[in-house]
Amino acid sequence: MNPSEMRSLIPARGLPEYWYPALPERAVGRRRPVGVKIMGEEVTFFRGKRGDVVAVSDVCPHRGGSLQRGDCHYAGTIACPYHGWVFDEQGECVAVLSEGPESRIPGKVRARTYPTQTHKGLVFVWMGEGAPAPIHDDVPPEFFEDEDTLVFIATRYWPINWRVALENALDSHVMYVHRNSLLQLLEPILQFGALGYRPRPIGTRAVLGYLSQPPRATRDYYPGVDAYWPKTQWRRLWLWAFRWRMTGRVEREPFHGDQEWGMYTVVDDRRVRCGGHHLPSTFRFDFGTFMYTRACVPVDERLTRVFYFQARRKRSRLGKLGAALHFYAFNNWALNSNFSSQDYRVMAPQRWDTPEKLSGTDAEVIAWRKLLLTARGMPTLRDPLPPDDPEP
Repeated sequence: MNPSEMRSLIPARGLPEYWYPALPERAVGRRRPVGVKIMGEEVTFFRGKRGDVVAVSDVCPHRGGSLQRGDCHYAGTIACPYHGWVFDEQGECVAVLSEGPESRIPGKVRARTYPTQTHKGLVFVWMGEGAPAPIHDDVPPEFFEDEDTLVFIATRYWPINWRVALENALDSHVMYVHRNSLLQLLEPILQFGALGYRPRPIGTRAVLGYLSQPPRATRDYYPGVDAYWPKTQWRRLWLWAFRWRMTGRVEREPFHGDQEWGMYTVVDDRRVRCGGHHLPSTFRFDFGTFMYTRACVPVDERLTRVFYFQARRKRSRLGKLGAALHFYAFNNWALNSNFSSQDYRVMAPQRWDTPEKLSGTDAEVIAWRKLLLTARGMPTLRDPLPPDDPEP
């Protein structure tokens, strides 16, 4: 099985037996439900009797009415807008408002429910058919830390499949695609050589990418075009002006102590901060001053909802205020919009169904595909998987 064959086995609508971010808790009121499409399924969220956010299938089991267009007349229930069939948070039909109290339906009909948990103001939903796995296995640990850990959240829709969105990470594209983004203008154009990031699986849920040799900040001659890249050297003035941004970044400790979520590995007895993928659909990178997470949630085969998380630890009120101002006034736009929009602009027309000729710098992508094929709920493979490194 080659790497291209591997990707064809990864479900186009995602891996169902996992927890996924769904929507901010504040988006769900007490009177009106909210619908979200996840992995091709319409899921309706409303408030349970205790005020927590719960979820049911959008499809009324009577005649297919859309529950997200219904009403929450009574605490902890949702009524279908078509015939007034009322369901509680366990999915039980408890009343039929169009038939009266003597209706024979209550107690005999159920709507599908989805387990939910809310952490740091974000609702997570279990999309699987089986019993939910421990949520700590699928959700970054900063969501379970105390109030000194801040998690800032933003969302975007990418008009691409989730598999494409996740593979846009630790390969050689960054220094080319993002060469004119604001953040990249403040750093040198780095060349990663013929190998780039080396993959390193961590347990059964994550694969990291690390650099065995530091990248080179250089302007190189390319004999095939008889020219240099970068074409000019005007960026050197920017780099001199913003050299303070790099101070102390390398020496910072990893954001988390465990390698699986902390995105670091040990190379020659050194702890090296890096980035990597985590099941079911998450890419993480330790920026030194904050932990960056991009969770790509499949909407359907051609649309992905991208959740951006930036986690920082601040104890004082002033520090928390400063972190919030930095995110909302600058970093949310600079990283999640200006930088990321360059990604989906090139990925939207990308052909994912054509033969590939991979480079050595695609090794971490191959390792991620292998990890997906061993994910929870995936069928057991008969053929052995290829090595992580493609042909140079």
